[in-house]
Amino acid sequence: MSAAGHHGPHGHQEHDEHAPRWLNLSLAIILGVAAIVAGVTAWRGTVLNGHAVENFTLSTQSVNAANSLAQEAERASTSERALYVDYEEARERGDEERAAAIYSMMDGSTRRAIEWWRGQPAGDRPLTPFKSANPEWAAPATIIDAREALERASSQLEQANIDLNKSHSLEFIAALLTVTFLLGGLSGVFQSPRAKATLVTASGTALGVCLIAMVVLW
Repeated sequence: MSAAGHHGPHGHQEHDEHAPRWLNLSLAIILGVAAIVAGVTAWRGTVLNGHAVENFTLSTQSVNAANSLAQEAERASTSERALYVDYEEARERGDEERAAAIYSMMDGSTRRAIEWWRGQPAGDRPLTPFKSANPEWAAPATIIDAREALERASSQLEQANIDLNKSHSLEFIAALLTVTFLLGGLSGVFQSPRAKATLVTASGTALGVCLIAMVVLW
């Protein structure tokens, strides 16, 4: 009875001594992984924030380029149309010298547009050379470039917002990781293996949630 009584408490004491060591090892692993995840999360958030700023800048540049192209196309179209009107009036009056002078003042694309227009059958050609159906008329091409620049700006702005939202979400995950460190730190206060195990489990759960969220937002 004496030997059995001595063996029972000794076995229980050995179990109590081993449990905290496993818990401490688990806690050390959890906190180590949490520290790595916090560093990677902060790095990724900074990278995404940088991408967002870059895309915001590119979007602004694309909008400015689109506006410049649209204004350039409008100015060129107005100027060339006015020259064409003067040119036709001079021809109708028979003033070939003035018509030639005006023709020389026109842009090369405008002259090509007029020549293409004159070469088309009367029943098939547009009312004026300044129509999008005229492949030699450069203004529609400039307008298309402006529209493409606006589409790029919209795409870049959308990507910037996506990156910024991901960056903010990663910042939240980094803040949530403090719960892992807090629970891990509190586990050192308790001597009870059950309480320590509960806190270590909660700490590991918080870390798991952060890991899943980080993978989704990567």
